[in-house]
Amino acid sequence: MRRRPHVLVTNDDGIDAPGLLALAHTACEQGYDVTVAAPHRQASGCAGGLTMFLVDERIEVSHRRLPGLPGVEAYAVAAHPGMIALAAVLGRFGPVPDLVLSGINEGSNLGAAVLHSGTASAAMVAGVHGVTALAASLHLDFEIEQPAAVGAARHWDTAAAVVDAILPNIMSADAGSVFNLNVPNLPGEQVRPLVAAPWTLAGTAPTLLPFIAAFDRHADALPVQDLPSPDITIVEGSDIAHVRGGHPTLSLLRWNGDTAIEWVDSVLT
Repeated sequence: MRRRPHVLVTNDDGIDAPGLLALAHTACEQGYDVTVAAPHRQASGCAGGLTMFLVDERIEVSHRRLPGLPGVEAYAVAAHPGMIALAAVLGRFGPVPDLVLSGINEGSNLGAAVLHSGTASAAMVAGVHGVTALAASLHLDFEIEQPAAVGAARHWDTAAAVVDAILPNIMSADAGSVFNLNVPNLPGEQVRPLVAAPWTLAGTAPTLLPFIAAFDRHADALPVQDLPSPDITIVEGSDIAHVRGGHPTLSLLRWNGDTAIEWVDSVLT
């Protein structure tokens, strides 16, 4: 009997995040064997950190039950997503996964923000150890730029539907390839067609600005009134430009062979 592909679902927003649940549901609906392992608390912006939150020199790992997924093994882990992904690809959460899904993040991971993202970094950790991975994020930057919009509906179903549509292709990509998906926070009927776009470091995304603002508030010794925010540069044809235009946008962060490149190119045709 043929073994079902094993998928590890993680994130950096924590085990109770609605985006994590939406992503796990999507993987289960595809018929995969799913395990969920995510930080026990919010861990955004931790990049590929291997930090563990030790209690009495032990890392806390607790079983959880996720709504609507009674047969799925789920773990709340006192560690950053980079550590969780590393543990997973070394077989610490059951069989070594065939695919790591990270997200769905509350906020985009675009441009230079990818370097700081726990969501994207968990996928990259999996990729460099030979496991195909997808980082998925919900683009909310317009809400950061317009504070009155904060608290608006989160269209997790829209992002999950895009993941559902591309997941078989992601699964068939060369092992170790890493993809980055950003989906506009819009009702499904308002979303424009999926596009593939190059990931570029030119500029950052507004999701970084709250982190800089928090640093400024707490850095008492610094002349914070003189500190600039990162530049937000919109490069034509980039991932940032496309997702701000309403397109779910797929970028390739790492590839291993030709299949991944060919598949991303095929999205444009």
